[in-house]
Amino acid sequence: MTSLMAQEIAQIPEVCDRLLSGPAHNAIAAAAEALRATDPSLLVTVGRGSSDHAATYLSYVCGILSGVVPASYPLSLASLHGQRPRAKGQAALAISQSGRSPDILAAATALRDGGAALVVLTNAANNPLADLSDLTIDVSAGPERAVAATKSYVASVFAGLRLMALWHDAKDLLDATTRGPDALSAALGSRSAEMVDVFSRTDRLLVLGRGPSLGIAQEIALKAMELCQITALALSGAEVRHGPMQMLNDGYPVLDLLRAGPLPGSQTFHPPASQALHPLIDPLLDLVPVYIALEAAAQARGLDPDAPTRLQKVTTTL
Repeated sequence: MTSLMAQEIAQIPEVCDRLLSGPAHNAIAAAAEALRATDPSLLVTVGRGSSDHAATYLSYVCGILSGVVPASYPLSLASLHGQRPRAKGQAALAISQSGRSPDILAAATALRDGGAALVVLTNAANNPLADLSDLTIDVSAGPERAVAATKSYVASVFAGLRLMALWHDAKDLLDATTRGPDALSAALGSRSAEMVDVFSRTDRLLVLGRGPSLGIAQEIALKAMELCQITALALSGAEVRHGPMQMLNDGYPVLDLLRAGPLPGSQTFHPPASQALHPLIDPLLDLVPVYIALEAAAQARGLDPDAPTRLQKVTTTL
């Protein structure tokens, strides 16, 4: 039987295509215009789990396109310690599928009340987080019933790429995103027996990225833990050389999104090559075949990719 997760992965191109027009397109344009008017020097991101990995991706994109300094806000400063951030004239980007976790709400509220222009990316327009800002972008991925987020993660990054391109007048990136749905559709046909085999057997995994692909590496490591019960770690391709590579031995599996040379002591492998559109969107194309391989590996391990036993779809934390 086809899993819900597999069905939702297959919907990714259609979901992203919807972001190119209609209400989502208008909301992205309005948010970009507001950010241009604010002209912040700092972009503070708010998110947890997959949403935080999307924020990592978009932070690099923003920094590469502009002089704006991106920073990730430590959520417990607001939710547990009651910080009142001084954010006048700056911008905040809050990302959440459900928009309901108390720590996300506390951080976004604190930054907004501290003077930041708050942009919200969510997969449900009617939720407490969406209500905090007039600059809310509903990524409209539709109901996501598998616990592991797939189409909502890709949609959040894709919408964020459109936002960054419009905000910073990056016409080449904007053009690349218009071709993104077709490229994502092509990526659905990219299968890797090697990835499925490794994910089906290993109990350890290192995923390497850098720049925008670090957010993809983080997302893959999380999914490997959620779906296949693999002890997985995501690191920068530079950071791994500052100590962690010493743990590599006996063919330690390393999924290298940078496609650099193999690391000593490792079994280094890569996602299938995808269509090159733009350096800031290409890492997202790598993710789809990895999602497919992880879903297949979970099934091969006798695990339910739709409902990991200790997890639930909406996670609320303080």
